[in-house]
Amino acid sequence: MNERRVEDLAGRLLANAADKSKKLSRVVGALKKLAGMETLDSPRKVLEASRELTSIEPGSLDLRLDFSELFDALDADQARRAAGRKVEFGRVMTGEARASGIACELVTADPMEFALPPFTLTVDLAENRAELRYARLVLQELQAQPARIVDAHSKNHERLEAGWTAEQFFDALLRAYRVQLLHEGVRRGERVRLADLLGQVALAFQGNKFRTDPVAVNYRAYGRVRFAYDLARLRKVGLLSRDGLRLNLGTATGSSTRRKQDVIYIEESVGRGQYYLSAWFSPEGSPPEASSGRETQLSLEDKKQ
Repeated sequence: MNERRVEDLAGRLLANAADKSKKLSRVVGALKKLAGMETLDSPRKVLEASRELTSIEPGSLDLRLDFSELFDALDADQARRAAGRKVEFGRVMTGEARASGIACELVTADPMEFALPPFTLTVDLAENRAELRYARLVLQELQAQPARIVDAHSKNHERLEAGWTAEQFFDALLRAYRVQLLHEGVRRGERVRLADLLGQVALAFQGNKFRTDPVAVNYRAYGRVRFAYDLARLRKVGLLSRDGLRLNLGTATGSSTRRKQDVIYIEESVGRGQYYLSAWFSPEGSPPEASSGRETQLSLEDKKQ
């Protein structure tokens, strides 16, 4: 009986000590975050760490902990940082971009948005967060720190330009189109949904490592942003026809634009563009019209400015 009682008491004490240890570990972790500049520059992380502290009752640790002074200091610190960002961000962002040879223009002040060709930069200074966007899609989310944004701009631009040439993309798009024709059981010259070509184009983008061993670690990322960028690049370099064939795209109109997964937004300039629904190839010199489809028929050549 006594042995059983000792085991029970020890078990309860052990469980109590383990619970206190877990809670203390959470307190230490939250305080470490709040002592770091990375957290203080992120209002979201400050809020998360503060909530971690408030979720623990100090009395449950048998420690004399009073977070009220810390919370008052945090409120003042975050208000000061937010005010400083509002005053300085636009000037510093423009200066950092120009120093790196990147054009930077404020498009709207509220919400704050910059043209950072070829991307759009949206900024939430209250949360100290920024997003690099292309073709109305988020390319990267990061802290609203101009130096980091300029670095991210350069890296993303280099990545989108690298990998293959416009000629290789044109050929891959043509092959994907022909595969889709076979899949749908329709003849050449018919329209197919542009978004349906993305998968085949992504496979064509892969290197020899993936072809010989198609596992995730060997896969080269190719998504909707890259697809939209490569389509826009065809117009930019004037490669709309090749080997006697011309690429034509059908614009998405009305209800067809509501399902964003079915359409691809192609930018003409930063923040300006058009949703496209279909694609087809026709012999160069022939009328661009495909024999099916209700959406507006439009060749990329027709959109040249």
